Amino acid sequence: MFIFAGIVVLAAIAKGYQQFTAEERPPPKHFYEWDETGLQGHLLYRKKGCNSCHRALGTGEVGVAPVLDGVGTRRTPEWLRQYLSDPGQLVEGTAHYGNLGPDFRLLNESEIIRLAAFLSGLQANPNSPNYPIRVILDDSD
Repeated sequence: MFIFAGIVVLAAIAKGYQQFTAEERPPPKHFYEWDETGLQGHLLYRKKGCNSCHRALGTGEVGVAPVLDGVGTRRTPEWLRQYLSDPGQLVEGTAHYGNLGPDFRLLNESEIIRLAAFLSGLQANPNSPNYPIRVILDDSD
């Protein structure tokens, strides 16, 4: 009985190993790349309560404001810094003039740099719904 059970266990392990090594796994939907500044930006993101409206890293509200996972793939670090400096200049009707969210114009330069580094590190792979869609315009008309 024990010999039979041992053979079954070994067969299951061999089958699992074969499947593990044979199948190519898809890349994760989201990944994160931060240096020390980006990690400090994450602390600031939490301290400022951004997750009360936004979702990032799998936590925070859904449906209130845009999901931030993948924003570092959709936006350049420069765009993020400009948005954090004066959001209305880039996004008309933004909530970050103190209407619904915090007024980003009150952030100091150090806070802008840290938050932009955190947001830049929120990356997405092509299998993510947060990956930018490339639109090709047909201008043959």
